[in-house]
Amino acid sequence: MLKISRLTDYATAVVLLLQQDNKLQSTELIAQAVGLEIPTVSKVLKLLTKAQILSSVRGANGGYKLARDVTNVSLYDVIVAIEGSTAITECAKTDSLCLQEHDCDTRTGWQAVNEQIKTILVKMTIEQMAKLNGMTKPEIKLEIKP
Repeated sequence: MLKISRLTDYATAVVLLLQQDNKLQSTELIAQAVGLEIPTVSKVLKLLTKAQILSSVRGANGGYKLARDVTNVSLYDVIVAIEGSTAITECAKTDSLCLQEHDCDTRTGWQAVNEQIKTILVKMTIEQMAKLNGMTKPEIKLEIKP
């Protein structure tokens, strides 16, 4: 079975949360809202910021928010930001250096399957994902609990 990492799942949850109210939110607030530990959320936020899915502002009133509209962020973008690659097998990577490449009976097939999966992930925007999950703005209120 194909499976994404937990960190990618967490990143998707963070992006879905932030799309609801795209204002600067602190790491602590985000961690509390998605029910994850601060170090895990910090790692996710840094990777999503590096991939320009999120933008960050430093300082006391700083935080994170989406860097672009949810219609322009795909599930593929989030996966690549966290995992780096979406190849389902090593030989499905376009830059794979497989010793069996010339005699392989499965490489072309796996590459075709990989491209179909990638196409689906690229077409699925965060906005669509939010709608599928029944998330409408503003459903989740971000506030620190005492």
